[in-house]
Amino acid sequence: MTSELPVSTASAPFDRVDADVILLTSDRVEFWVFKAILSLSSPVFESMFWANDSKSHSETSARTFEVPESSTTLEILLKLIYPTTTPTLKSYNDAKAVLEAISKYEISDLVLKRAKQLVAAKYIQKHFMSIYALSCRYRWKDLALTARESLRVDIVDNTIPYVKEMEEITAACYHRLLLYHRACGIAAHGADSDDKWFPTVYGRYNSSCGKCREEPGRAGINEYRTAFKAMLLRRPSPSTILDVGVPDKVAAT
Repeated sequence: MTSELPVSTASAPFDRVDADVILLTSDRVEFWVFKAILSLSSPVFESMFWANDSKSHSETSARTFEVPESSTTLEILLKLIYPTTTPTLKSYNDAKAVLEAISKYEISDLVLKRAKQLVAAKYIQKHFMSIYALSCRYRWKDLALTARESLRVDIVDNTIPYVKEMEEITAACYHRLLLYHRACGIAAHGADSDDKWFPTVYGRYNSSCGKCREEPGRAGINEYRTAFKAMLLRRPSPSTILDVGVPDKVAAT
């Protein structure tokens, strides 16, 4: 059983004997911390520290509080809160658990922003739907911009990949994601008149120039761009073009 596990102490900086409070995780790891730092970052921690149902530590005046989080989750959370530490995210599950803990403990906006940046930088492309679902659940509009990663998915022939976090969002949230994808697809469908969607190989080609369009050597470019209009309607992302690449006959023009 978990309660029978031996108690260990976390690594620095959460092992200071001059700390005034101890957080004991579900896997029996003690984090020796300063309640002033945590209280300033979280009203939940502040209320917890002044509760009367805490138990005394056998060797110090520091009080011990049990928390349901694992040592991995708590260490990342505390490193986000402490001003001189930077956490390392080893898996998306760890990142998700930390985001949920931040919401649970009502951690300050500054810490939340820091966490969002770390998670988005490392996991935005592979886990965009899960992050979008979490953003809808906690009303994080800035992180909900992960919706743009859905543009890499062809939702006509395929569907946005299922993740269990989708069970926790409303149909309205999912509907807005589909509307966003459709709106971007319609905008990208007109890309044959907008050069910014295409690789730099077209730097010498101006789609608004009548001479460029009529020049026989440019016919391949026109055909290529017209064909891509349909693809961009389904998958309106610059990666659609870059992933497929430029045909040799077009690149040679």
